[in-house]
Amino acid sequence: AGGPAPLLALTVGLRTLNCFLVQTSFVPDEYWQSLEVAHRMVFKYPWRNNYGYLTWEWANGLRGYSYPLIFASIYKALQLLAKDDVQLLIWVPRLAQAVLAAFADVKLYLLVRHLENAETAKCVYFCQLCSWFTWYSCTRTLTNTMETLLTIFALSYYPIKGSKMGSSCKYLALIALAIVIRPTAVIPWIPLVFSHFLQEKRKADLILHNCIPVGLVTVGTSLIIDRVFFGEWVLVQLNFLKFNVLQNLGTFYGSHPWHWYFTQGLPVILGTHLPFFIHGCVLAPKRYRIFLMAVIWTVLVY
Repeated sequence: AGGPAPLLALTVGLRTLNCFLVQTSFVPDEYWQSLEVAHRMVFKYPWRNNYGYLTWEWANGLRGYSYPLIFASIYKALQLLAKDDVQLLIWVPRLAQAVLAAFADVKLYLLVRHLENAETAKCVYFCQLCSWFTWYSCTRTLTNTMETLLTIFALSYYPIKGSKMGSSCKYLALIALAIVIRPTAVIPWIPLVFSHFLQEKRKADLILHNCIPVGLVTVGTSLIIDRVFFGEWVLVQLNFLKFNVLQNLGTFYGSHPWHWYFTQGLPVILGTHLPFFIHGCVLAPKRYRIFLMAVIWTVLVY
């Protein structure tokens, strides 16, 4: 792998191929929480109030319009260009997701190269491209996919101990955006942000100059977007917390035994990478153990 530009071009090409090769459906949410909503946002007409269908989560204010707005912008551009035919409406959003995935792949490579060396970065990049589950899901228009991409971007700015690459404002902003898109994105970041807070010498500055401004801007923007499309003030993240945590109504749609993520979920997603993951956990330097803790914490919470 050479510089970032050639590597990015290669990766965009691979993820574009990835996009066209994956022609199956995974879960309903890749349409009902993104494309169908975006289509309704753009093509709903005043005299056709029933044009486009929204699932029950939208009626209960459990989903926000921030993520569908990305695809609604694409649809609006296609509409203005008179190019809103079926095939473009299907493929352009997925291609956009593929390009974002390619940027995340390269960002991951650059992160590892900065922290370790070029050889290690090449191995990580190769593993990322060879991950069957990443290949299967990274070009899909899922909030989970966008959360994953934003997490990679945020990690590239996370102030790892002993590294000079961190940017509190940038990584916190990316976390906040991920949480706006998918509230459960907060889970893996709890130990990471807490660790950052403990090692930060200027704790008051971190809270006053980074956490609070970032939180206010992202939540405020999310509120305004949802106000426009819901027609009323809705705090989606609070509704999500009430429904899934306080009232635990999400279990109505099914739940797994406590060991599922350890015995089935994580091993299946890792696939052939599982032995290398375990090997890496054993050999991980002390300064990277916080990431292992974040993985374990996330699996336990889920």
